[in-house]
Amino acid sequence: MIFTTLAMAALALAAPSAQPASANTDIALTPSSALTTGSITYYQPGLGACGKWNSKDDLIVAVSAPLFDRSRPCGRRIRVSYNGRSADVTVVDRCEGCAENDLDLSPAAFKRAIGGLGLGRVNANWAWI
Repeated sequence: MIFTTLAMAALALAAPSAQPASANTDIALTPSSALTTGSITYYQPGLGACGKWNSKDDLIVAVSAPLFDRSRPCGRRIRVSYNGRSADVTVVDRCEGCAENDLDLSPAAFKRAIGGLGLGRVNANWAWI
């Protein structure tokens, strides 16, 4: 009888308890994958804020300083879409002059997602992937 009581008590303590999802504080908050619209420009890359050297031929992006500072998204991927074109780019840098939802692409990424560099600045859609 004592053994049975002790065994039942041990099982009750070992059983997982249900907790509301909001109780889990170990989940890192990440940017939403919702479609965002912003001003898209291009720049000549070099040593990025993520600590790596990048070239104009890499499919990379610099995100706005507020977004970068809030989540440090180095290595995260973004899909940029404009007039039926798109490009998947990797976050490697921080754009000081960009507004919250603006992106600064490498020339190669701008050409692939937007078209010719002569467009310079366009409003386009983007999302985290």
